[in-house]
Amino acid sequence: MSEQKRTLLSWYLTKYMAVEVLGSFLMGTAIFLLIMLTFQAIRLSEFVVVHQVGMKDVGRISVYLMLSFVPIAVPIAFLFSVLMGISRANSEGEVVALQSNGISLFQMFLPLGIFSVVITLVTLYSALYSVPQGNRKFELLIEKLGNERAMAALKPGVFQEGFFGLVLFAEQIIPVKNELKKVFIYDERDESNPLAITAEAGLLKNIPQKSQLTLRLTQGSILVDSKKSEGPQQKIDFDVYDINLEMGERGNSWREYSPPSFNFDQLKTRLKETLPDPPMHRKLEVELHRRFSLSFACVVFAILGFVIGTRSNRGIRSTAVVLCLIVGLIYWLSYVGANALALSGWVVPWLGVWAPNVVFVGLGMWLYRKRAY
Repeated sequence: MSEQKRTLLSWYLTKYMAVEVLGSFLMGTAIFLLIMLTFQAIRLSEFVVVHQVGMKDVGRISVYLMLSFVPIAVPIAFLFSVLMGISRANSEGEVVALQSNGISLFQMFLPLGIFSVVITLVTLYSALYSVPQGNRKFELLIEKLGNERAMAALKPGVFQEGFFGLVLFAEQIIPVKNELKKVFIYDERDESNPLAITAEAGLLKNIPQKSQLTLRLTQGSILVDSKKSEGPQQKIDFDVYDINLEMGERGNSWREYSPPSFNFDQLKTRLKETLPDPPMHRKLEVELHRRFSLSFACVVFAILGFVIGTRSNRGIRSTAVVLCLIVGLIYWLSYVGANALALSGWVVPWLGVWAPNVVFVGLGMWLYRKRAY
């Protein structure tokens, strides 16, 4: 026993902590990912009902959404597992027994600290590379499905902006046949010569082999606006007129990268490119620090969970989820508020993003000192 006392990191203590924590961590991660996915149920049902997306594509969307939740779900799940394991050990007198054998609270926490660092590194790699890749696939899939089922998003008697760069109006829409009646289109893709087009009918045809949609208009006219006040405007009547709507390579429509879709290397490159654009540069800085700070939250929650678990006088296993959600909610609200300050320019990005971690680590250390002394 004397040899174990002199050992700062005991293999048996590490194994004991792993048994207490790792099982609950894996279960908690799965549960929290499913809970977050459940919050997206309305959005997923919209794809099925409104956009008529197949279950295979809904499954892919669900996987990409769950992947984007990993940086948030993993720290919360680790807090849950530490609370569950340590509070059980404390309520059954195992923490007191370890202390009576000369094992300090710091020695008990050390295996948890090592676990939290390992999980932090895995989460950080995921946040820097895997999650952006999944988020990018999600963006392209949503764009592709939106293009393939463009008719589902249209409403009769309503001006539809952003329809492949067009403004479109149709008095009647027949989604089953992809037909439009009494069509008006304003095409400003060529800014120097915008077109105002009217037609009696229109038919939307999908051509996946050519990666494009074709809107075929019949019995109408085109008014060419040369944007010159002098001189007559040009009007062209037609029997059939085709408008090609590009879908992007192999049907996977292109869209601009959003900040969460940049991987680490791309984000560093964009930071250099956006130096002349302070608002965008600040937004990308916040995104970069956000990924590191959320990953480091695993260490923060390990400290908080351990201290709260060892301070309880009775078992809190039944209320571990409640405590976890309360601590997680307080952390998240402070985190969102600090990030908003950073995005608005009230504080520098690194300070706004890392402030919640610093505060919660300080709180954990203060509680630990009160518990240890």
